[in-house]
Amino acid sequence: MRFLPAVVLAAALCLAGAARASEVVPAAAPAPAAAAPVPVDDPLSIYVVTFGPGDHPFFAFGHDALLVRDKAQGTDRVYNFGTFRFDSPGLIREFLHGRLTYWLSVSSLPVTMASYERENRSIVLQELALPPAEKQALRARLDENARPENRAYKYDYFLDNCSTRVRDAVDRATGGALRAAARAPGRLTLREQALRMTAGVVPLYLALDLVLSGVTDRPIDRWGEMYIPEELQRGLRAVTVPGPNGPRPLVAVEQTAFSAERAPPLERPPARFVSLLLAGLGIALVFIALGWAAPHRPVARALLGVVVALWGLVVGFIGCFLLYAWLLTDHVVTHRNENIFLCAPWAVAFLVLGLGVAIGSRRATLAALRLAVASLLLGLLGWGLKAHPAFHQHNAALIALLLPPWFGMSIGLLHARHGS
Repeated sequence: MRFLPAVVLAAALCLAGAARASEVVPAAAPAPAAAAPVPVDDPLSIYVVTFGPGDHPFFAFGHDALLVRDKAQGTDRVYNFGTFRFDSPGLIREFLHGRLTYWLSVSSLPVTMASYERENRSIVLQELALPPAEKQALRARLDENARPENRAYKYDYFLDNCSTRVRDAVDRATGGALRAAARAPGRLTLREQALRMTAGVVPLYLALDLVLSGVTDRPIDRWGEMYIPEELQRGLRAVTVPGPNGPRPLVAVEQTAFSAERAPPLERPPARFVSLLLAGLGIALVFIALGWAAPHRPVARALLGVVVALWGLVVGFIGCFLLYAWLLTDHVVTHRNENIFLCAPWAVAFLVLGLGVAIGSRRATLAALRLAVASLLLGLLGWGLKAHPAFHQHNAALIALLLPPWFGMSIGLLHARHGS
């Protein structure tokens, strides 16, 4: 049953993702008394700060921010686009509908560093080789953006998050050099990026794979991949900008401020087709074994009814959620999800029918058998439609997991009915 909350949680990460959903940074500490200004020709240094993943599923994708260091004033200001209110009265509603409001907050560097170090999350700083005028202009834009009337924006987990906001700010400061360097084909799709970042949390990995539709399987460029902070960090290394002696790397200096004691994210999502197929076949065999024994053993019949009810609750809930996400939310990455073929929304009826099977009701058993066959046929239809280019969603592993149990349930209920 841990799978049900994981499905709902996935809506906040893609529903995977994509940025730290709890980037509520403590309020900036009072600035120390400013020393007398030091005359410096180029007082500003601009850094992209990349924070690695954390333990909580909400932190699975990492985070990033912009650091503006003013040597003349002796200040370090961190501009964070990943801030929102946990205590907002409409948080759950906005979260489910894909209409969360995030904003740009500003905090001190020591407060920010301490927060991430406590969470054992890596911190990497990349200093950008920008002309003095562009540094000043970037800081001015950030300060204007951080004003109360300008700071809020509608968060999108793949298209408009903490990482893409930093990416866009850097691209403008470089005159489009980042965008130009990121036109190459991406390493992975949106789905593959999300799955590699959540590979270590299997329920969340499966939930994301379920709720993400075929739109996340389309080829993207490096620019699109930069919704992942780690990919933005890589992309910055590939950018060159004009310098006094010709082109030079945009990243003047890269340094690790804190190394987390955790394994880095996988480079690619794990291949789980075989393991999911074995799991699907195992569930199917359970249905068949219980159905075979049900006519002779009341305990087996009762267990068959319970398993049917539980399967219907889980799969039917997923199907209803996928329909809801498609028809009633702004989560575009969940629309037109082909996994609805595998997770028939009507399967929630098994919650009641399964109880009838458990007590030996012939009528309930027959109704459950018909519904199981209908669910099987719907799943086979979805599988067969893969032959058409319009049905391009990459869900072979989920077909392997979810289709065999419908076979097993149909066979098991058929045996149970004949023995009633």
